[in-house]
Amino acid sequence: MELNDVLRRIKIAGGIFLGVLLIGVLGYGWLSNGQWFDAFYMTAITISTIGFHEVIKLDDSYSGRLFTIFIAFSGIGVLTYLFSNLAALFVEGDIRKTFYKRNMINKIKKLEGHYIICGCGRVGRNIALELYKTNRPFVLTDISDKVLENFLPQVPDSVFIAGDSTDDGFLDILGVKKAAGIFANASDDNTNLVICITARQLNPNIKIITRINDMNHARKMRRAGADKIVSPTFIGGQRMASEMVRPAVSSFMDDMSGNSEFNLRMEEIGISDKLDGQTLEDFPMAGCEHTIILALKDGDKWIYNPKGGHKLRKGNWIILMTTPKERKIIEQRLL
Repeated sequence: MELNDVLRRIKIAGGIFLGVLLIGVLGYGWLSNGQWFDAFYMTAITISTIGFHEVIKLDDSYSGRLFTIFIAFSGIGVLTYLFSNLAALFVEGDIRKTFYKRNMINKIKKLEGHYIICGCGRVGRNIALELYKTNRPFVLTDISDKVLENFLPQVPDSVFIAGDSTDDGFLDILGVKKAAGIFANASDDNTNLVICITARQLNPNIKIITRINDMNHARKMRRAGADKIVSPTFIGGQRMASEMVRPAVSSFMDDMSGNSEFNLRMEEIGISDKLDGQTLEDFPMAGCEHTIILALKDGDKWIYNPKGGHKLRKGNWIILMTTPKERKIIEQRLL
């Protein structure tokens, strides 16, 4: 039962109840020749089925008794309907939210190496969609419950919780100390600045990506602890230029990320102790037919289209094109 539907039913039941109450007062007032307080008392004890002493005598009035039966049956029905919907409101409202929040907090406690998205606006939703499509664990938060609930159907079974991301306690609930990264994605630069400072204090090793609207604030963001700064307006301008001068490349990137069958992405995988000293031919991508190695980063040096005999070192990064499924297979093999 939807909360809005419960509220609508309560309004209807309340209106009908007031109607029955008014009819009862007018009817008993007429039967008692204008004794209005007695009329209200008779209506109240009849509707509520309390049945205390009748202050308006109806012993010799068949019409009065029939009227009392009508008020009694109507009142019982309306009160039952009203109280059932009030109970539903309680369940749908406070209890539902309390259990939902507790359930989300329990899920967050089990996460490790996840990503926190602060802000569920247009940019935040696209971040969440990308993480969802690539099977990466994340927690999405916003100051508004309603904003989160409206977005939930697009990323089902994801973790949502409303709150103030500038608050130390709330960031702790979000699992910031165990998270791999956080997106400071509020619409206000000052809010993002506070998120950066707070997150860095709680977890010195967390990776922080922050959104910025005014490029003049970039230096402050870096001082506050941001690892990378992204300007949606700057990125948007670059994309529009690409659509004009290199439309085929833009089309390729769109088709690659939007392909419903393979869901290809550019990914990066770090070389650990397991492959240290081995060659690129030993990289565990056997059977991953949709995976292509594009480049290798060795310190500050980039090697594009590396050869199979290239020797790998711990700390190298391999850049590849792959699917979320095959990326997870490779990552499992590297454990």
